[in-house]
Amino acid sequence: PATSEASPALHVAAAALWLLRTLAARHTLVTVLRPGVYGDLEDAGAQWRTEGAVFVDRIVSPRTTVGVGLSYGSSFGRVLPIPVVHVVARPKRRLLVDALLPARADLWWMPRKGLDLGLGAGLVGAQYGLARPNQVVAGADALWLANATVGPQLRWAPQGGKLQLTADGGATVVRRLRYARGGTELADLAPGNVLFGRAGVQWLF
Repeated sequence: PATSEASPALHVAAAALWLLRTLAARHTLVTVLRPGVYGDLEDAGAQWRTEGAVFVDRIVSPRTTVGVGLSYGSSFGRVLPIPVVHVVARPKRRLLVDALLPARADLWWMPRKGLDLGLGAGLVGAQYGLARPNQVVAGADALWLANATVGPQLRWAPQGGKLQLTADGGATVVRRLRYARGGTELADLAPGNVLFGRAGVQWLF
């Protein structure tokens, strides 16, 4: 957004940590923590925030696990507490449904060992502070964004080992971008939908 003052640079750094604890034969407590810094760093150490989720999974059949819980995050563009539903199901030997609703849902087909082909839908958002540390409230500058995406996915282990190449792409189907200064929303920028593609490498433990 254009202003009469120089705009600070926006920095984002976050890491996800999953903790699993068995509660009973069929129940597992899952805790997801995502500490990070969201916003400009002009005020030293100011923009730290921890997002995450807590839910309990239950094995309801040999092929299906369902969990319910609560998340605290900015997938919708603003930091909100949101109920979540976790589903992992294998309707057929080579098919896998993996969803953490409302954030994502993936359908995977595994034609052979080391190769997974998928179709995924996801909601990715963030809320950034631009002026005052630890605050995105009335009187502070803020930026909110959210993207809903859909498209194909690939996971491939070339040697059938722990090294896995990943790729996904597709299109955004909803995009939202809003800006506020001094607690007053100045612009709903509403960018158009776009195609996207990503590639990566991961090591399985």
